[in-house]
Amino acid sequence: MEAAVVSVSHGAIGFVIAKLGDLLAGKYKLLKQAKGEIMFLKAELESMRAFLERMSEAEEEPDKQARCWANEVRDLSYDIEDSVDEFMLLVEGESNGEPHGFKGFIHRSMNLLTTMNTRQKVAKEFQDLKSRVMEVSERRMRYKIDDAVSKPNNTTIDIRMLALYADTSGLVGIDGLRDELIHLMVGEEGVSAQQRKVLSIVGFGGLGNTTLANQIYHRLKWQYECQAFVSVSQKPNIRMILRRMLSQVGYVALEGTNMEIWAEDELISALRQFLMDKRYLIVIDDVWDETTWNVIRCALPKNLDGSMIITTTRINTVARACCCNQHDYVYKMKSLSNEDSRKLFFNRVFGSEEACPLYLEEVSAQILKRCAGLPLAIVIISSLLASEQNTLKENWVHIKNSLGPNFEVNPTLEGMRQILSLSYINLPHYLKTCMLYLGMYPEDYIIWKNDLVRQWIAQGFLSKVHGQYPEAIAEGYFNELVNRGIIQPVDTDHNNEVLSCKVHDMILDLIVHKCRDENFIIATHDIQAMIGLSGKVRRLSLYLDGIIDGTILETAQLSQVRALARFGTSAYAPPLLKLNHLRVLTLEFTSGNHGWRYLTSLEYLICFI
Repeated sequence: MEAAVVSVSHGAIGFVIAKLGDLLAGKYKLLKQAKGEIMFLKAELESMRAFLERMSEAEEEPDKQARCWANEVRDLSYDIEDSVDEFMLLVEGESNGEPHGFKGFIHRSMNLLTTMNTRQKVAKEFQDLKSRVMEVSERRMRYKIDDAVSKPNNTTIDIRMLALYADTSGLVGIDGLRDELIHLMVGEEGVSAQQRKVLSIVGFGGLGNTTLANQIYHRLKWQYECQAFVSVSQKPNIRMILRRMLSQVGYVALEGTNMEIWAEDELISALRQFLMDKRYLIVIDDVWDETTWNVIRCALPKNLDGSMIITTTRINTVARACCCNQHDYVYKMKSLSNEDSRKLFFNRVFGSEEACPLYLEEVSAQILKRCAGLPLAIVIISSLLASEQNTLKENWVHIKNSLGPNFEVNPTLEGMRQILSLSYINLPHYLKTCMLYLGMYPEDYIIWKNDLVRQWIAQGFLSKVHGQYPEAIAEGYFNELVNRGIIQPVDTDHNNEVLSCKVHDMILDLIVHKCRDENFIIATHDIQAMIGLSGKVRRLSLYLDGIIDGTILETAQLSQVRALARFGTSAYAPPLLKLNHLRVLTLEFTSGNHGWRYLTSLEYLICFI
């Protein structure tokens, strides 16, 4: 699979490298000096792209200095692309409008000086770009960015560990579910108690997958001869996981044996042999891919001692892969009911529902609506409110507003973002880019799949796959985001194919935060916020209602905008003539009886009723 030409991790470098190659073709007739600059730019950008990809694949977020350097490279790639596009358009315009014959000879002679001036100007521009690229490369060496990316940060705390030691008295809505699943897996009639079974719990991070598995484990482990509970990371160390399992189930190596140097096959063989005649209970928490499961399951024999394996995952296909026998069971986690959400929330803040003051009932309901039954979100927000020195309604309203997508999130909410970020960090380059593009849409907006995938295609977010059409690749991306629980299905057809989706508020908050950090999308409902923007705007989304002062946007620097979306009831029309590099235009119309489709030079244009 070839890399996507545009991505959040390395900007437009893919596009630029390809276009620089086109510029070196004979038809553009560049000056010799300009060709030399372009060859240099192409080589340097290829090196930078490889490094940026390595940065994005790191298990942990790079430090602030490395991120600043990456942002500078991405911005530079867009500027180079702008220059290349403008030159190509100019040259192609000259050749297309040129007459033939004797008249054409006169025309070419008259324009020779102008054309030469143009190419000299282009050569000077590429010389300036070369200076910027050299400066960026030197800064990478001067600040040792490579070392900063390679060096692991051991201070990150895995918040998932808190679920393993949660106070059971504070859990809500889990006892009944725990007992129901135990009865299903252990007390099911008509199935031999000796058959080994697998229970796979699947749900988006924060729904309580680990907590539920942990509760079942602690309730049942006394009934089994061997027990183990191990967690799997996004990029798991299989040997370490297998060693932990061996240690927990009670395996004791011969004196003088160094298990640290054992290969995977040795560890698997030791586990299989040790567990073969034993009744065991193993929890494999947070499995991210089928390959990891396929390796681990080799160590867990299908004996007839009534053993059980519990897996948790965020991905539906992984859950199904774990459960390949008729006695296995996939349980899909659900959000808490309104009743359980209220109970969990008020118990943590006041000790009981009855203790909540009447003047806080309404704002409490609004906060719970934002949490959408996500236990982790409710726990974090209620803990934040419980720590407040007073219960002024204004403070609660402020916390409620902090859950919106346009708020610079309070540091006390970073635990929630860290959990949600796990799903983002694990995504490949192309899915990260497609996920962040969802930041173009307002909160609670219903997004139609066909419209979204067309925009991804026009923006150049797709990786090329031999033998597949772009539409099929983009639909695969969409389905993968659904499968990972990042977007929530809304409408489906008779074949259960997802036709439209929504983005959970908490996930949208993460997306907007990432978009702001990466200067990927500027999304705003306040047009005044466009005044004084320090960075160049590449993608702009406006949520506008009522009468808008259009003069504000007229003065903003918008020439680099590649995608523009406008939502809301306002009749304001953005200044399209200023958008020289616009590829995607999305407009929402809330009045009138007809939808409109326009045929323009844009790669993609869509208008909503």
